[in-house]
Amino acid sequence: MHVVSREEMQNIDRHTIAKIGLGGPVLMENAGRAVFAALEPLLKAGEKVMVIIGKGNNGGDGFVIARMLLDSRAFVDTWLMTDPEGITGDAAYHMKAYFACGGKARLVTGEPDRFARHVRQAELIVDAMLGTGIHGEPYPEYIDAIKQINQSKAEVVAVDLPSGVQANGEIFSHPAVLADRTMTLECPKLAQFVQPAARYFGNVQVLPIGIPNAVFRELNILREVRTLADVIRTLPVRDPFSHKGSHGKGLLIAGAVEMPGAAFFSAKAALRSGIGLLKVSVPDQIAAIVAGRLPETMFMHRENINFDGLTGVAIGPGLGREPDEGRLVSLVLESCGEIPCVIDADGLFHLKNHLDLLRQRSIPAVLSPHPGEMADLLGTSVKDIESHRFSISKAFAEKYNVYLVLKGKYTLVTAPDGRQVVNPTGNAAMAKGGSGDVLTGILLAFLLQHKQIMDAVCNAVYLHGAAADHLVRNGHSLLDVLATDVIEAIPPVLHQLYSDTACR
Repeated sequence: MHVVSREEMQNIDRHTIAKIGLGGPVLMENAGRAVFAALEPLLKAGEKVMVIIGKGNNGGDGFVIARMLLDSRAFVDTWLMTDPEGITGDAAYHMKAYFACGGKARLVTGEPDRFARHVRQAELIVDAMLGTGIHGEPYPEYIDAIKQINQSKAEVVAVDLPSGVQANGEIFSHPAVLADRTMTLECPKLAQFVQPAARYFGNVQVLPIGIPNAVFRELNILREVRTLADVIRTLPVRDPFSHKGSHGKGLLIAGAVEMPGAAFFSAKAALRSGIGLLKVSVPDQIAAIVAGRLPETMFMHRENINFDGLTGVAIGPGLGREPDEGRLVSLVLESCGEIPCVIDADGLFHLKNHLDLLRQRSIPAVLSPHPGEMADLLGTSVKDIESHRFSISKAFAEKYNVYLVLKGKYTLVTAPDGRQVVNPTGNAAMAKGGSGDVLTGILLAFLLQHKQIMDAVCNAVYLHGAAADHLVRNGHSLLDVLATDVIEAIPPVLHQLYSDTACR
């Protein structure tokens, strides 16, 4: 499933019309019918459904929806944001079809008091005012309608985008529709995954409207959402004659006297995720504590770290911020350029002094910052990172030749060649210390078992979030989940994934 910008979606529409030969009215009909089909199960007999229509293509979708509602069990109440004479193109085509079927419509600016009363009385509101074409602040009449919609008690369904939200997720200060549901057409838009725009979408459904896959191949869209099918298709399958050395020999450099738990979380997660052999390097003062809880691992003294025979390294969780730990980061980068490497947490703190070493690696490193760590790496603000997640991640990954895992509600994985994958799993229960350390361990284990780095990284992120989702579905709240709980949820989630894999 592709994720697109405003410009990409416009190019997709143009290409589909000009090169494939599917006309604009056909795509608009498909879009409106898809939204109606998703709405129909929600409708009640006699329910008052208000459809508010703008002048552009989003409004054209609204006319199709309103036309379909004429023959439904609901009562349709259609309002226009502009005079019918101002509606042109494909939207005008469907406006005429709506009126020809007996549909009626009122003008918002012509009857403002009546419009306000109907908004208050509506049980469901379909927002078809503004779509991907919006730039900047909406006109005053749209702002006023948006405010009234947001004060309504009706369920609000936005078509493609909540009106007022720009498709690329630009920061805005004007009002936008706070949708309960957004029915996105064909592809999720960037805005769905960045702040503050993402807060306006509510529950999102992506509805196909008949655009052929050939269009996406021709336009080389490099951004997508990871799906369960993607994970099942790319999970490593074990050879029944394999041995422990077949599944990776990893080293985890983690932990400090003040943070012994971080090393445990990462190591345990790596073991639960299938790594063959794992060595752990922690300060001598906590080695006995960590070893007592991880009998499956071997230990390596910090003063005698060597990388002989290893096939992967992870560094950073709970490492500490003293200069000696910084030298360990540079040592890993300089000595392990030809094996997979994960850098996280305090490793990222030290990395900002060694960024140029990333470009010298034969195998790109995997970095997994949260927005605060990413802001620290770039010397910018968390707000800037959150509102420009896609462009900042792409520029950084390409410049420094890394796989970047920018964590968040929708963790974003970016490859050195600019490909980007949005992860859909996970929930707010993960907003707790130790969660990132768990991901580091899964990343290390998966890198040593998958054939392709991008698949390993995307599947690790997916599993991490899916484990938290499993917990919340099975007796946990969003408040009580611990990092150790996430680790213990890895086995049942993997069991289900591999059960599905057996059927592929």
